[in-house]
Amino acid sequence: MIDIVLDWHFIQSRDDPRWHYNRALYAYLPPRRPEVLYIGKADGCSVRQRWIEKDSFWHDVECDCRLRSHRVVVADISISDDCRLTRELLADVESLLICAVQPWGNIQCR
Repeated sequence: MIDIVLDWHFIQSRDDPRWHYNRALYAYLPPRRPEVLYIGKADGCSVRQRWIEKDSFWHDVECDCRLRSHRVVVADISISDDCRLTRELLADVESLLICAVQPWGNIQCR
């Protein structure tokens, strides 16, 4: 069994080092509601790069959800000492989170 702990942190500024994580889980949330709009992973690119690549997603958020702003959270991932955070493990954790939370924007993975 693998122990995985996700410690979520809001990105507070443009200088936040979590923007540069390149093997990470992240989520987008509305500015005031306790809802998750999207869960994703950065693997081989940064969290910021993934955020920038989402033009059509942001258009849909504005039109469908009537949101003009959002919050970004990034997980610090802790795993068992005898385990590595592989691409496959990261993808599995992302899929499990999407199945459990069912975010509005993860329609392809539901």
